[in-house]
Amino acid sequence: MKAVVLAAGEGRRLDPLTRNRPKPLLPVAGTPLILRTVRALQRAGVSEACIITSPTGDRIIDALKGVERPILRRGIQERPLGTAHALLAAKNFVEGEEKFLLVYGDLFFEAGMLLGLVEHVGIEFDGGVLAIQLEDARRFGVLHEEGGLLKGIVEKPENISGPALINSGVYILPGEIIEAAEEIEPSPRGEYELTDAITRLVKKGRRIAVYRHPHGYWLDVGTPASYLEANLLALQELNLRGSYFGGGVRLGSRVEVRSSVLMDGVEVGEDVALDSVVLLEGAVVEAGSRLSYTIVGEGGRTGAGCQLKGLREKPVIVSPGATIPPYLTAEPGDVL
Repeated sequence: MKAVVLAAGEGRRLDPLTRNRPKPLLPVAGTPLILRTVRALQRAGVSEACIITSPTGDRIIDALKGVERPILRRGIQERPLGTAHALLAAKNFVEGEEKFLLVYGDLFFEAGMLLGLVEHVGIEFDGGVLAIQLEDARRFGVLHEEGGLLKGIVEKPENISGPALINSGVYILPGEIIEAAEEIEPSPRGEYELTDAITRLVKKGRRIAVYRHPHGYWLDVGTPASYLEANLLALQELNLRGSYFGGGVRLGSRVEVRSSVLMDGVEVGEDVALDSVVLLEGAVVEAGSRLSYTIVGEGGRTGAGCQLKGLREKPVIVSPGATIPPYLTAEPGDVL
């Protein structure tokens, strides 16, 4: 089976963390999101994958140079005109395929979900969508199903309350989705939406299964809070009882690190406490600081004695390359 990975997004909601790199290259416990996805495709039996990037997405392809399986191709979405428009950049790649996998490139998920979807769809269905149940579904496409089959997708409904099944951004699609993507009109926000193309196939009678994986985790890494959450989940995935330390990390004396991720080249001064923190490459935390639920961008520096205390759902963000003066106090949601 072939696969298409949509990795052309700009990641605006993740600013300033995506200021110096595309969203799919954000590392989770040392591994870029896009590389995690490609490894999951390999486990699901994918032989070839086409990575869709923007014209400036060379760094994404460079990050995957060591991958031998699946065989990787590249498609370029010349302008950011939506997910269906991005899929058309892989038209020649999937042409003639009965079915193929499609995955959004900014997801953090348990790899077994892909294989579960592939096995569920099998030969019985024309395609399938991985469904995730969320308590607050307003930011996502909500799935309408009947008897295990997709009946429609409502994008970001405002009048919904309570738990609902949402579109995960993981699909098996029939080859004719290309034709549907070419036929749809722009959405109210001026983009060509993949969900509209899928709905078009459903209305034609195609059997698109709604698959719920029995266990595991899934995150749309679209905000700083979800990026922090992905890193905290990765600690459990890697069976790390404490924290993750990348290469070249330097710790001073009397440093307490709890449930945190310290990427390559991080430096921490003496008498520092870190709790549920992500320090990106080359970040520096000076002596006497206290950080909790905080993300420090690459090359960022927090001065001595800083008190940066966020919440799991509202982390403090130190921008890449920023220098925070000594003894600064920050509250949940602050961007420094």
